[in-house]
Amino acid sequence: MHLKSLSRLSGWLQQNYDLSLMGLFALLPLGFLHFNLKYVSALALILVSLICLGVFWAKLRAAGSPRVPPTGKWWLALMCLSTGSALSALTWPDLSTYMLPLVGVAVFAVAMLERYFRYRLAKRRILKRRMQQARWRRAKRAVLTEWKERLRWLAGVQHDMRQPLHALGLLVRHPSIVNSADNSSGRGLSSSQVVMQLLSCHRWLQELAENTLEATRLELGEQRENDIKHISSTDLCESLVDWIKQLALSKGLDFQVHVEECQITTDLRRLKRVLGNLLFNAVEHTYEGKISFHYKRMGGVHQFEIKDTGPGIDEKIMNPEGGASSSFGSDLPKTGLGLYVVKRLCREMEWNLSLSNELHSGSKFVLELADRIPGQFVSEAPPIFKAIN
Repeated sequence: MHLKSLSRLSGWLQQNYDLSLMGLFALLPLGFLHFNLKYVSALALILVSLICLGVFWAKLRAAGSPRVPPTGKWWLALMCLSTGSALSALTWPDLSTYMLPLVGVAVFAVAMLERYFRYRLAKRRILKRRMQQARWRRAKRAVLTEWKERLRWLAGVQHDMRQPLHALGLLVRHPSIVNSADNSSGRGLSSSQVVMQLLSCHRWLQELAENTLEATRLELGEQRENDIKHISSTDLCESLVDWIKQLALSKGLDFQVHVEECQITTDLRRLKRVLGNLLFNAVEHTYEGKISFHYKRMGGVHQFEIKDTGPGIDEKIMNPEGGASSSFGSDLPKTGLGLYVVKRLCREMEWNLSLSNELHSGSKFVLELADRIPGQFVSEAPPIFKAIN
């Protein structure tokens, strides 16, 4: 209990050393008026020694604290000086009147040194706090900027969905559907053609929604088990070409398909997503010319080739830089959602995807994959992605 009280007193002295010393020296003239000069000087030296001892003890207990100035050795030296002066005054009382001014100068010097170190520590804390606040402000601006980019990304997805919705609205109000009869005049579209375009727009919407969900799953890092199935290459390509061909014909594009008959064993859902995105991008960004879709088996490798005569693909879309500096630790692109899903799925399945790109002259994607035995080990090595300009 006494030790705790002494520790508390020493802590108070360490924080209020200037008040203690100032009070001591302020009472000295009053003592000189009523008592003997020699004994008052000796008592003042003893009190100075006790104050220095309390301050030194508090600094010793708080060693290493960033808020306590490292001046313990100076207070120890001052304590030794005042203690020696007090002992000398007790032996030679006349010496106390000469030692007190000397100790007073030393006290003033140590107090100024303590004040200097405290000011420097306070300045360092203020600078550190300002730097921290600046980092917080920069982080806040980065998060807000990233959040706005994500909102723009959502707006882009909604804009992509508005196109097939608008087309659906126009087709539903087509005269051949309203009159429930084919166009007998020979002009325009028949009801069967309108229905085919309706189905194509519906599939377009469905693929956009599936791409958004797939990108969300990849962004959240959710792992999906491989669903290995067997399928004929002809059936696979026909299921993809049916709705893509309608989009190509509506834009006046020539759509060429050449498929060799072969059995494919792989994750059918992921393969359809990759090929569907590549075909849709080729049709969407090609305004004249043709789209070609070829499949052949080369040894133990299945090779799909998708070629267009569009404007080509910008390198920034294929290798976006926004994900590397994302505040959320995200690599989700601001544009090119379909290609983002393609690259991530190829990485998951270890498929090789290569691109031969000529800006303003078209591009060619080549996807190569091997048959996957159900349940076999899948390593996490990234696929080989080649960009050939």
